[in-house]
Amino acid sequence: MSTSVLKSKLTRRSQTTIPKAVKNALRVAAGDEIGYVIEGDSVRLVNASASDPHDDPMVQQFLAFLAQDIAQGNARSVSPRLVARIRELTADVPIDHDADIVGAIGL
Repeated sequence: MSTSVLKSKLTRRSQTTIPKAVKNALRVAAGDEIGYVIEGDSVRLVNASASDPHDDPMVQQFLAFLAQDIAQGNARSVSPRLVARIRELTADVPIDHDADIVGAIGL
């Protein structure tokens, strides 16, 4: 895979024209959103219009699988003993659910 650097100039108002090859690679058009993923000293552009997790076909397939599994009675509840053990192990772990996630996250 070859790497080439495409350039564009930044205006006084911090605006730029996205090169056609970049627009084509991202599959974006006028009105679409572009996301900026900061990774150390590099920035990666992504098609933010396409990043809605509800539009992801794999997510939809997985949710359909879960719904089918639940409908067939295959869903099991977690035992109260396991819940108690989880609470015991995590009792002193501070969690800020509103905190930003910093850095690259691999799932």
